Amino acid sequence: MSLLDVDSWSRECESCATLNQGILLKLEQREKRQKNSVEYNRLTTAIQAELKQFEGEVKELNQKLGLLEGARSIDRDELFRRRQQIDALKNQFALVNRRATQDTRWERAELFAQSPNDSTNEPATSSPITDDINDVNTLKQRQIDILERQNRGLEVLSQTISRQRNLASQLGQEVENQNDILDNLADTMERVDARVHVETGNIGEINRKDSTWGYWLIIILLFIAIVITALI
Repeated sequence: MSLLDVDSWSRECESCATLNQGILLKLEQREKRQKNSVEYNRLTTAIQAELKQFEGEVKELNQKLGLLEGARSIDRDELFRRRQQIDALKNQFALVNRRATQDTRWERAELFAQSPNDSTNEPATSSPITDDINDVNTLKQRQIDILERQNRGLEVLSQTISRQRNLASQLGQEVENQNDILDNLADTMERVDARVHVETGNIGEINRKDSTWGYWLIIILLFIAIVITALI
């Protein structure tokens, strides 16, 4: 697994976390606006667009992880960690999407509650919408609990991303150290090679000198032999 792949995965996870935070912020802003106002509708449109983008990025991450798993280009621990990150992002998307769609459901419920019963004057029977309206406080508490769990999940995701950054920084430093060692080793090899060439030249010179003395010795011996032969 390359360092570039780790950085790319971290950036994409950070992008999803940023989208999630942006959607939550817009939901809080929308809750403070009057329903069906221009600003309320603008925020609703922006929330729906970011939800679609959030869902698309999570699906893309899941597809990439599937390809890496199929190619066996990632170890089991990293695969398990990334799978947990995707599950956390899926849970965050489900929670924020549920919160966004609940507001729309409450609008429909209010419209039904305000519309008169034209067919009969008898009290309307209990319906799922009426039951939901009666349980607003319970659902609000559930939303608070969901947001707390979501915040804890975001903290875990943030810590994981921070650890990835630290790991990437350490890997980068280690690569720089290894490059320095290789540079020093290359310089040392060049110096040793130059010395070897010098010593090889010296040895060759010595061999040439030794060969010359041998020739002179042979010549002297032949000269002595010739003189002795001539005397005899």
